[in-house]
Amino acid sequence: MSKDLPQQQPNQSEEVDLGQLFKLIGNAFDRLFKFIGSIFVGIYKVILSLLVHIYKRLPWYAGAVLLGIIIGFIIDANSKKTYGANMYIETNFNSTRQVYENIKQFHQLANIDKDSLELAAKLNISPGLASNLKGFYVEPDLDENNIAEMYSRFYERLDSISRTEMTYDRYRESLTPHNYKIHKIGVASTDKHIYKKMEKAFVNQISENEYLNELLKTNRDILEKKDKTLSQQIEKTDSLAREYLKIRINESQKDVVPGSGTNLYLGDAESSAGNLIVDESRIVQLGLNYETQRRKIDSVLAVQKNVINVIATFPESGYDIREWHDKKKFVLPIVLFGITFLTFLVLGLGKFLKEQNEINS
Repeated sequence: MSKDLPQQQPNQSEEVDLGQLFKLIGNAFDRLFKFIGSIFVGIYKVILSLLVHIYKRLPWYAGAVLLGIIIGFIIDANSKKTYGANMYIETNFNSTRQVYENIKQFHQLANIDKDSLELAAKLNISPGLASNLKGFYVEPDLDENNIAEMYSRFYERLDSISRTEMTYDRYRESLTPHNYKIHKIGVASTDKHIYKKMEKAFVNQISENEYLNELLKTNRDILEKKDKTLSQQIEKTDSLAREYLKIRINESQKDVVPGSGTNLYLGDAESSAGNLIVDESRIVQLGLNYETQRRKIDSVLAVQKNVINVIATFPESGYDIREWHDKKKFVLPIVLFGITFLTFLVLGLGKFLKEQNEINS
C-alpha cells in the first residue's frame, strides 16, 4: 500500500493543474464575451440617446430638413445642369500620346483657365457657346478580350526565360493608357446641344500633329502605289489568261498529228506530253491572289484613312451627369441637419460644463 500512494499524488496534481487551466480559459472567454457584449450595449445606448435627443427636438430637425429641401429645389431650378457625352476613337500611327496631350490642354482651357476665346477659336464655335464647356476627359476603353490578345502576341515574341517571368497579371499591370487603341473621350457642358456643333473641329484638333500628318500621307501614298501596281498586274494576268485560252481552243480544234502543233512551255517546264500547252488556270489563280491583296489594301486604307478613327460620334444631345451629391436638394437638408445637431451639441456641452463648474465651486 505504501508503494501505491506516491503514484496517486502526481495524478491528483495533474488533475488540479488541468482544472485550473480550464477555469482560466473559461474566465478568459467569459471576459471576452462580456467585452463584446458591452460594445454592443454601448452602441445601443448611443443610438437610443440620439433617437431620444432627436425625438425631443423633432420640430427643429424637421424644420431644418424641410428648409434645406426648399432652398435646394430653388437653387437647382435656377442653376444650369451639367450635361455629358462620350465619343469613342481608335488611334493610328501611335498617336495616343498626342491625343492625350491635346485633351489635357482642352481641359485646362475649359475647367481651370475658363478661356472661352481660345476654346472658341480651336473648336470653331462662338465664345458664348465655348463658355458652356466645363471639362474634357479621356480614358482607354478596356476590354479583357483585347488585352488577352495583346498578351498572346507579346508572349509569342518572348524567349524561354522571359516567358517564365511575364505572367498575364504582370503584363496587364505594366500596360499604360498609351498601349490601347480604343479610347473614350468625355466632354462636360452646361449646353446639351453643343456636341455636334464642335465635333468636326474637335476631332481635327486632338489629332493635330505635323509628323503624324506627314506619316499618314506617306503611308497612304505607299498603299495607293501598291494598289495601282496590283491593278496593272491583274490586267496583265487577265490578258495573258485570255491568250492562253485562245491557244488552247485553237489547239483543240486541230487534227492531232504526232510531232506537229504548237508547243508552249511555262518557265522551266520540261518538254513532255503534260506540259505542251500552258494551263491558264494557274494564271487565273495568280490573278485571284492579286485581287486578294488589293482587298487587304482597301481594308487598310479604310482603317488608316485618318490619324484617328471616330468609332462612335457624340450624340445629338448630352445627358445629365450630375450625381446626387451635386444636387442641392439632397445636400442642403443633410448640411442643415448637421448644423442643427452641432448647435444642440454645443449648447448641451456648455450646459454640462456650467453645471460641473457650479458643483466644483
